[in-house]
Amino acid sequence: MKVAILLNARAGGFTQVECEQRTQEILAACRAADVQATAHLCDPARLSVTARQIARDTDVDAVIAAGGDGTVSAVAAGLLGTNVALGVIPLGTLNHFAKDLGIKDVETAIAAIASGATKRIDVGEVNGRVFINNSSIGLYPELVVERETERRRSGRSRWLAMARAALRTLLRFPLLHVAIALAGSVFSTHTPFVLVGNNEYALSVPDVGSRKRLDAGRLSIYTLRSTSRWRMFAMMVRSLLRRRDPELERISVTRADIVTNKRTLRVALDGEVTRMAPPLSYRSRPGALVVLGGNA
Repeated sequence: MKVAILLNARAGGFTQVECEQRTQEILAACRAADVQATAHLCDPARLSVTARQIARDTDVDAVIAAGGDGTVSAVAAGLLGTNVALGVIPLGTLNHFAKDLGIKDVETAIAAIASGATKRIDVGEVNGRVFINNSSIGLYPELVVERETERRRSGRSRWLAMARAALRTLLRFPLLHVAIALAGSVFSTHTPFVLVGNNEYALSVPDVGSRKRLDAGRLSIYTLRSTSRWRMFAMMVRSLLRRRDPELERISVTRADIVTNKRTLRVALDGEVTRMAPPLSYRSRPGALVVLGGNA
């Protein structure tokens, strides 16, 4: 098995020294598992381009994304349209995609790579941009922007900055007026957010927020009926406690167009925030990505 490992030096808050140490540990684990590996430290902005260049210009069996969900998403985007598999070594903060693949830590990641077993899974796409977990508008992108502003201003930790950002965002409580066009129908609503998942997320305890399948060829669109700050606060508490929210509504589709009265929107893609002009055209791309191992 011959692989190239792309490491995001900023994943998980590692220093450069810690990143280099972790790189050597990963390479040693690969050698022990009889995996021929090279490691490439990559600027986050060049992960997709670098992954595509490696897939095109070398004879590797897989490109391994070592980092969090943002790193994995960027590498996955670079590998679409190729036959080179994506592998994952979870080094980020939450690692949702790795967990949905059944990869819990570096050891299980190396085992999945060494097995060489592959499977095709789906990706989602919005206005030409790819996501492997989900995309959202409304509350979450605003929270992320507020969090990063707070971290730059105060130097607080990620979680403390998120708590303060959540409080400020909740006090503003921005509601979106959206029209969502599905196959043969259109519905409109006022909602704090719209989340579009690549396949279906579990809403029941204890599996809330996980996905059992990544290859069903569906998008799951989630909206919330909450229209007050207090009900929104209750939803956030239930989310932290991993409890299903009774006001959360889900629609399963293969494609959808979302329209608002705003000229541009902040859109989150696997935790990274960008701006897009509506309409937001979402679609599922079934079987577009080859992955190594896991329970996908």
